Parts: sequence; structure tokens; C-alpha cells
Amino acid sequence: MSNRLTARDRLTRLLSVIPWVAQQDDGALIEDIVTRFDYPRTQLLDDLQDVVFFVGVHPFTPDSLIEVEIGDERVHIRYADWFSRPLRLTPEEGARLLTAGRSVLPLAESDDDNGAGPLLRALTKLGTALGESAADAVDVRLGHAPSDTLAVLRDALARQRQIDIEYYAYGRDELTERRVDTNRLFSDQGNWYLSGWCHRAVGERVFRVDRIRTVALTDEPNADVGPTNASSFSPDSDDPRVILRLAQSARWVIEQYPVEQVVENDDHIDVTMAVTAIGWLERLLLRLGPAAEILRLDPPLPADLCRHAAARVLTRYQ
Repeated sequence: MSNRLTARDRLTRLLSVIPWVAQQDDGALIEDIVTRFDYPRTQLLDDLQDVVFFVGVHPFTPDSLIEVEIGDERVHIRYADWFSRPLRLTPEEGARLLTAGRSVLPLAESDDDNGAGPLLRALTKLGTALGESAADAVDVRLGHAPSDTLAVLRDALARQRQIDIEYYAYGRDELTERRVDTNRLFSDQGNWYLSGWCHRAVGERVFRVDRIRTVALTDEPNADVGPTNASSFSPDSDDPRVILRLAQSARWVIEQYPVEQVVENDDHIDVTMAVTAIGWLERLLLRLGPAAEILRLDPPLPADLCRHAAARVLTRYQ
């Protein structure tokens, strides 16, 4: 029996444990659950008391929460009254559920030879219930992330193994080799990200999956570095800031780049952005051209960075 389960393993087992115990009229012995589901006793009790006990719906009154009783080495689970009622979704709720399901579909493991896993089957049924027009209106695209790269990352997370990657650092415009303890795979602002402990940086880092050029799974288990709270972009308070005045035609910057403040005007938009590396700002300004004007640059950002960047690009072409 394994001594340590990943979060994914615990959730999978817990979703199997709950209905099985609920079907037992006299409850189930803790040791029977541990043996049947290969569930370490300590983690099982923690999950039953700290997770299942608080599962329910608003307003989280006793009749809307799952009831868990543990005593005399036996577990009783009773579904809340709310769970006995037929589930009826409004078209808007169904569309939101379909959108959320399709957004994580690339990460769902297939349990059949034809690739039709439980999530895909559920989404197919939901789409049928919503009707063809409603289902076709939902199209989720989370940027380009190669399926083979996602498969290796998913495998690394499931096994809690380290990976070796070649990663393109956009801000510094360089290709780097890194060993990473995998922690979490998530989507944010239309892109896939991997968070983990980077041995090269000796700290927690977030990597955009579409900038991972190569990835290889190692035999080394993840080091225990404690809980992480990585997000896709976390500037420091002492990072320099830039204030840009954008034409209305450059509104896409607000949607594609993290901004700290936005001031709307009739014919322009003023945005404040944190600058963690000068390279991406230079490329952004060159791309924007006359659609952007620098209102303020915090030191040590050079006042003539646009001219220098343009000169370097011209030198490359020559």
C-alpha cells in the first residue's frame, strides 16, 4: 500500500469511497475502506473530516451538507436532502458547466481505448441536453499547447516526478535548460501554465506550456518544498512600472497582458504595467508602434529603450 497519495489520487479514491460507504446501511469499517481502496488511514480520516464533511451547496445549512459520522472504527455517510432532488440546470448554468468541462478536457485521462473518458461522455450528454445550437455556441481555446507535452506533464504530476525541460524565457529572450519539481497544471487568461520548483532558479516558478520546447520525465521524485501559491504572473513591489497611453485600436493589450491599472478615456486608454524584464516591453512597444505612447518609466528603465530596441532589430536584419 502506498504511504503517500497525490491530490489527484486522493480525489479519485474519495469519489469512490463516498457512494460505497453511503450504500452500506450499517456504515463501513475504517480498515475495510483502507484495504478496499488502498487509502492510507491518516489521509482517509483527514479527507472525511476536513473535506467531505463540508461538501454541500449554499446556504450550507445541515440539510444541504453531506453528513459524516466516525465512531467505533466505523464510518457512516448520509447524503444531504439536496442531493435527492432532481438536478435542473438553466440554459445559462448548463452552458457555463459545458464551458468549464471543455476547458479541462485536454487534461482528462481516457479510460477507454477510443479515448472517450468519463468527462467526455458527460460533456456529450450535457451538450445533447442543451441542444445543438447551444452546444455549438461553446468553443473553448486555451492557446497552443502540444498534446504530447501536456501528456508528459500530466504523467509527471500523477507520478510526482521531476522533469527536465528546455524553456524559452520570453522576458530575457533566451532558451534555458531546467529541472523542475512539478506542482500544478492550470489555465489562466487563455493559456496553459505549469507551476513548480525550479532547481535552476532555486525557487517557485510558473512556465507557459507553449514555451516549453522539450520535456522529459525523470525517475527522481519531487522534493518536498512545502505548499506553493504560484500564479501566472506575480510582480514584486519594487519592480519598475511603466504607464502607456494606448489608442483604442490597441485595447487588445489589456486582454493579453497583465495590467495593474486602467484609465479609460474617449480616444485613448492609460494602463500601468509592472516590468519584470525589459525584453518583453521592448517587443510590445515595437509591435504597438504609433498606437502607444510612454507617459512614465520608472528607473532603471531607460528613457530611450524603444530607439535602442529598434536599432538592435535593424542591426539583425542588416
